[in-house]
Amino acid sequence: IANLMTRFNMPENVPLEHPMVSRAIEQAQIKVEGFNFDIRKHLVEYDDVLNKQREIIYKLRREVLEGGNLRDGMTSRIEQVITSIVTTKSENYESGNINEDIIKEFTTIIPFDENSQQQLIKQLEQRVDVAEKTEFLVKLALDLYEHREKELGVNLMRQIERWVSLGVVDGLWMDHLDTIEDLRQGIGLRGYGQRDPLVEYKKEAYAMFERLMVGIDDEIVHRIYKVAVQQVPSIPMTNISTNPPKGEVSKEQVTGNKKSVQQVQDKQITGSTK
Repeated sequence: IANLMTRFNMPENVPLEHPMVSRAIEQAQIKVEGFNFDIRKHLVEYDDVLNKQREIIYKLRREVLEGGNLRDGMTSRIEQVITSIVTTKSENYESGNINEDIIKEFTTIIPFDENSQQQLIKQLEQRVDVAEKTEFLVKLALDLYEHREKELGVNLMRQIERWVSLGVVDGLWMDHLDTIEDLRQGIGLRGYGQRDPLVEYKKEAYAMFERLMVGIDDEIVHRIYKVAVQQVPSIPMTNISTNPPKGEVSKEQVTGNKKSVQQVQDKQITGSTK
């Protein structure tokens, strides 16, 4: 078509109404629209993976904000994390003292001094089974948690649980979003290895989200025992000075002030005379 237009010196502003030209333009439009549709569909499939994860995280935040059963959730997390510590250390045991490794990891949750750690190691040495070690440490952690709840009060403890949970969830979720974005930008390279980038993206994103959920529980448990609460003492009313406006000072107050000043001056004069 371009050659014919050049050969016949046709002006550029002449409309082309030949059926062959119309058909060629129509086919090109169909291809472009189909290509754009595939791109949009692909983007939606990628976004759907993150949307499902976002729904889970937002549901978790709503439960915390609406004041759900925070204590049961916290005790469940404590039990899960301690069980994971004992099981992991027992399965990956190679050399050294397994009880020392368990207590070393356990004290990252609840800080004990050196003497207490040695006592805990001796207690674990008396328990050979992994289940017994786990039960002992879980009971110890829950007893300490209950004791702290009694010291601080139920209402304050619930506020601490809510504050710690929201802080951990929000912080780790934002880090997860950055990591997912990095994964999404580079996942297209998997196509050079004859692998579907979308399938690989779903697989990697699922594994990352599982690690995120485990990390949330682990971080909450590690923080909840270390939160320091400083209660501000109430100021007694007798220590508060009341200074009425100048126009509202009574005659008795003025007279009393004059007398006190005169007494101080008399003492100073008497002392200087002596």
